[in-house]
Amino acid sequence: MPRLVGHSRAADQLLSSRMVDAEEAFRVGLLDHLVLTGSVVDAAVAYAADLARLCSPASMATIKSQLSNDADGTYADSVTRAEGLMFQAFRGSDVVEGVASHLDKRPPDFPSLPVRSSDVPL
Repeated sequence: MPRLVGHSRAADQLLSSRMVDAEEAFRVGLLDHLVLTGSVVDAAVAYAADLARLCSPASMATIKSQLSNDADGTYADSVTRAEGLMFQAFRGSDVVEGVASHLDKRPPDFPSLPVRSSDVPL
């Protein structure tokens, strides 16, 4: 919890056990998104649709891997891995398509990731 909200806020919450409402949880960083009106499911589906429509699948896979691999590592190790990943990313076609789609004011058309054998249902 200290990594999410800082030591002071974590200590306050853990020591006091007080309830927080959604607005406070959002303000202090316990929530990433706050849906004040409408359906939470609709908001989540819209967010996922935006990611699928606008983000490079290869970049998203790299980011997810990086988040997983660097969750408990040192800052120096994370920076070293990130430098290597950035070098690979800027050599890929997704960067060209991302820039071109921005300049053309159109949605990007990123290629799908290849299907891995572990992704295929039995």
